[in-house]
Amino acid sequence: MSNIEAFVSTYQSLFPGTPTPAMPSKPEDLGLSVQVAIREKNPRLWQAMFGGHGAPLPADVAMRMAKGEIYPEDASALRASNYDDWAAVADQHRESILERTRQATREREKAIHQEQLKRQREWSEMSLLQRMAANPVSEVAAAQAREQWGITGH
Repeated sequence: MSNIEAFVSTYQSLFPGTPTPAMPSKPEDLGLSVQVAIREKNPRLWQAMFGGHGAPLPADVAMRMAKGEIYPEDASALRASNYDDWAAVADQHRESILERTRQATREREKAIHQEQLKRQREWSEMSLLQRMAANPVSEVAAAQAREQWGITGH
């Protein structure tokens, strides 16, 4: 499908019943709402029509693009240069990293919770003497109690 066919198809699906404008040669040829809608609905078309006609890519991003590497932090620079399809790939990379981090955090928190439940269960199954042995009174606490209760040891 050519860019013209893709543009007409995308425009008509987004704005049914409205006349399709002339094929734009630059993003400014379209209204802001049309730009946003097309970028959202069909980033590949947007990139095919306007890729590279925005802000110049920083050299490090351009170098990675030449190598076929897309980093999550490149998304905003790619979007500014109208490379929306590649920016979407960078966003997907970022999301997958965040999801892996969330999953690792959930697993770590689940393990901590299971350990806490185990300790609580073990504590509740102990007798009073076992609990006292497991949690002895410190020397400082014992000295404070003796002083408070007036125990001199004589």
